[in-house]
Amino acid sequence: MRDDMDKVIVERPRRGGGVQGDGRGFRNSRERGSHLGMKRGHDHPKGLNENLAPLKRWLHKQVHRPWDKVYAELCSGIDRRSTVQAHIFEHIDQFVERGAVMRDGQVWVNSPRWRGGRRVPLREAAHVELFVHPVTGIVLPNRRLREARQAQQEAYRVARAGWPTDKKRHTVFHVIDEFTQWHRIDGCWFEVTIAPLPELRRTVLDVTYYDVLRRCPVSRRGGCEKPAFGSPDHREMYGRDHVYAAAMCKLSLQRVRERFGDSCEGPVPKHRARA
Repeated sequence: MRDDMDKVIVERPRRGGGVQGDGRGFRNSRERGSHLGMKRGHDHPKGLNENLAPLKRWLHKQVHRPWDKVYAELCSGIDRRSTVQAHIFEHIDQFVERGAVMRDGQVWVNSPRWRGGRRVPLREAAHVELFVHPVTGIVLPNRRLREARQAQQEAYRVARAGWPTDKKRHTVFHVIDEFTQWHRIDGCWFEVTIAPLPELRRTVLDVTYYDVLRRCPVSRRGGCEKPAFGSPDHREMYGRDHVYAAAMCKLSLQRVRERFGDSCEGPVPKHRARA
C-alpha cells in the first residue's frame, strides 16, 4: 500500500492553483489588524473530502490473500491515533464483508441496515463485492454479484410497476366482445380495452400509439417496438391484427367468479401468448 494513502483518500488539493500568491502581501501590509487569525489572507485553503476509489482499488487487489495480513498492512500505513486517518477504517466494511458465517454449507452475510440487518445468502447479496471466508479467512470476490444485482433490479422494476413484468407470465386471455378482453397476468385478471390502429393515409405520417399492456409504442407500419411484456406480434397477443391495448384495469375477484366460477382460473382458452 502506498505511504500517502491517507492523504490521497482524505485531503484535496488547494483551490485556485492558477492564481499566484498566498496572501503574504496582505498579512505583511499596514491594512491588516493587530491580531490576525490563521485563515485571514489565505483565499484558497486546503479542503477535506472522501475519495474512496483508491482504497477500493487497493482492496480489490488483495483478493485471495489472508485478511489478517491485509489488515496488518492497512494498519501499518495508517495511524489510528490521527482522527483523520482513523476515519478511513470506518469505510472498510463498505467494501469488505467481515461478518460472514457458514450455514448448511453456504456462506451467509449481513444484509444492509435498511433491510433490518438480517443475514442473507451470499448469492442474494447485491451489496457485497468482497468478503472474508468464515473458514479460511481469505479475501474472496462475490462471483454471484452480477446475478444478485440483476435480481434486485428486476424486483425494483416489479415494485414500481405494481405488477410483474416477466414476459413468460402472460399466458392466457379471453375475448369478451369486439373491444374488450380479459388477460390473466401472474394469477390476476385484467380487463383490457382494445382499439384499432387507424389506416395509413398518404398525406399523414405514421402515428404511434402507446400499448398499456406491453408498455411500448406501436404503429400500423412499424408494428410493436420491443415490448416490455408479452409478444411483439399483435395476433399472438390479442388474436387480431392492427390493434393495441388502449386501457386496462384490474378485475375484482367477484367479477372473475361471476364469469368463471369459484376456481377463478377460467376455461382453457383458445389463444395463448407466446412464452
